[in-house]
Amino acid sequence: MKKMIPVPRRIRFLVSEAVFSVLVLSGLSAHPQGASILQKSRDAYAQMKSYADTGVVLVEYGTSSEDKHSFSTAFNRSPRHFLLEFNKQGGDRYVIWADPDAFHTWWKTTGQKTDYPNPNNTPALNLSGPPTAEISMKIPTLLYGKALEAKMLKIADPVLAGVEEVSGHSCHQINGRASDVYAASGKEVNKRKVTVWIDRDSFLIRKMLEEFEALPGQRSRVTATFEPQLNPALDEAAFKFSPPAP
Repeated sequence: MKKMIPVPRRIRFLVSEAVFSVLVLSGLSAHPQGASILQKSRDAYAQMKSYADTGVVLVEYGTSSEDKHSFSTAFNRSPRHFLLEFNKQGGDRYVIWADPDAFHTWWKTTGQKTDYPNPNNTPALNLSGPPTAEISMKIPTLLYGKALEAKMLKIADPVLAGVEEVSGHSCHQINGRASDVYAASGKEVNKRKVTVWIDRDSFLIRKMLEEFEALPGQRSRVTATFEPQLNPALDEAAFKFSPPAP
């Protein structure tokens, strides 16, 4: 049996301190930093006077299946104007638009136009998740953060994972998790891992990845990428939409 060599108390203390510091730096301190960046992003959207973007959402499922859709957004805070156009792979189309009096939706599949007058206008976005691959519940929830609780960035346990370039822009990469909760029972469903890339200069979101539970050997993930514009000059034409005749 080898004889154990005693370690001086001073050395044991320094090693313990070093281990504790590594744990703090790699874990606990990252949470406040990640949360702070998320809040700065929420604030950026809440304070902007106008916004526009174009984007793509990639839906991957099964062993190798995928669908790719495109969308664009235009927003003006005062007077209120909004337009989200979602173009689905295969030719379907869904449009949400707003004026100072109401929100409206139109779906090519059904040919139906629905109006949501003030003050009960949030269902125009809340109920449009499925036909827009949940794009209606992303950036619009930040633009109307008070009414929609900035749901896109309701990320639990956010950790700053590092810095990564997205479309030529340096971004904070934040990892966390998200879920939906039934108000009546408090049951948590639709659990998923979330990664969001936030522009280090503007704090606008440039990319978001959501990974859902899937069967072994299969995928279930959604990646949305955004090309945002902060406070662009938008004319009335950017918000005009007339549903095609049935």
